[in-house]
Amino acid sequence: MTGTSPIRGRSGDRRRQALVLYPDLPEAHRRAMAAHPEHLPPAPERPAWGGRTGGDVLAALALSALWGFLPLVLALARRGRRRALVAGAVLLQVAVLAVWIAYGFPVFFLACLAVQGIAAVALLAMAGESPVAGYGRRHHGRYVHASMLEPLDAALLDRTVAATDTVLNSPIDRDGLLDGIANRVALPRQAWEIAETLTELTRLRREQDSARSGHVTESISTVLASQEEALTVATRALARRISALEEYARRTEEAEAVYAEWRTLQDLAEDGDAYRELLSRTVRDHLAAGEVGELTERARHLEESLRHSVEQARRAGLTLLTPED
Repeated sequence: MTGTSPIRGRSGDRRRQALVLYPDLPEAHRRAMAAHPEHLPPAPERPAWGGRTGGDVLAALALSALWGFLPLVLALARRGRRRALVAGAVLLQVAVLAVWIAYGFPVFFLACLAVQGIAAVALLAMAGESPVAGYGRRHHGRYVHASMLEPLDAALLDRTVAATDTVLNSPIDRDGLLDGIANRVALPRQAWEIAETLTELTRLRREQDSARSGHVTESISTVLASQEEALTVATRALARRISALEEYARRTEEAEAVYAEWRTLQDLAEDGDAYRELLSRTVRDHLAAGEVGELTERARHLEESLRHSVEQARRAGLTLLTPED
């Protein structure tokens, strides 16, 4: 796995619901789906008219009128005021005014109506559902969003995504300190396996709820109780797996804190000569050497602590790996 992680959750936006994507999705599709999970469709069926509504038609007609008669005003009113958009609007505005001056108002009016019609068709063509919805239908069954799950399962998915993001976004993973653990490959696969299991748990829970809503005889009740116990056992087992993932993330965070301090001391140590020279100008040389020596000794102890923290994180990570890894 290279590029962006196929796992997105609450990092950055703590209110965004968790999303896990199949690790082998095309990179461009994965980026778009991860950036806009709210556009993923609830069902694989393509909506009528490409998702366009009566409101889209009215909006296209209203905006096309401005493009036909006052394109510059519309371009300047748009947020961002992109130069290419404004430049095109200026040229169009000059063109329609030139038609008015050269041929009079009737020809000008007809020319603007023609521009308006073209703009209406173009705006309506751009309306409708997001391209992300198309990716969602194409890859139906290869992504799991928290909104697709029951609350209990959604909470477990959220924990999975949070722990995985912690490791993948950690500087100690980025800088290769967790060598021997292919986090960019192993963790997305771990998250996807958990997400698939949660999807199945949700399906079975909903089947149980549906069965309980009907006529429940004693025999049916016995079977449902047995199935519910199986769901409880499976959920507990999956929760233990997620807890192991969270332990890995916690160890990684601990090592990350030590790593940040160690890097700061390394930067300070690089300026040791400058500090030594400064101290030697004001105090005795042996005192200057002692001050710098304390910094070096602190860095050495911190490096040992860093090695220990990283090793603890690596051990926690290795417990997650299967023989195939």
